[in-house]
Amino acid sequence: MNAAQGQSAGKNLELNEEIFHHLAGFVDGEGAFPVQTRKTPWTKFGFTITPEFKISQHKDNGEILGILQKALDCGKISIKSGQPNQLVLVEKSRKNITEKVIPFFQKYPLIVKQRQFQIFSEIVKKLNNNEQFTKEGFENILELVFQKNKESKGKRKYSKDEILNNPQRLNVEANNKL
Repeated sequence: MNAAQGQSAGKNLELNEEIFHHLAGFVDGEGAFPVQTRKTPWTKFGFTITPEFKISQHKDNGEILGILQKALDCGKISIKSGQPNQLVLVEKSRKNITEKVIPFFQKYPLIVKQRQFQIFSEIVKKLNNNEQFTKEGFENILELVFQKNKESKGKRKYSKDEILNNPQRLNVEANNKL
């Protein structure tokens, strides 16, 4: 099989249970379930907690991302920022993560990243229940975010202490005590 045949091999691929298990294995090796903590001064606690699903692949093998996108029925494929030879499939919509991504990996379980996925799923559940809008809920979700981070290779721009000691958050707490 030459490179051109390899690129077209997935075009007419029929998705089935076997393919779904292979895709889960691919994600287990190459995928990520990051949870961002972004400074957002207009929010109650000054930070937003945002889950996403992403997986990248060299553009020569980008067909697999299209197959995964079709299987999940969500996600956007684009060129990875700063890496023109890399494509990335990203899903940031919490609705799609909740209704499509999480159920897929519950049905076709990961092996290596199972614990990270479980924490990710718990974070999404708590966000969907709006727990991030209470002091206790925000702190609980943040604890899970940093627990998940210990088990992955990602680095954070803000430490847990920086987020918890954010002046805006402390001001909200002070006003609630009055």
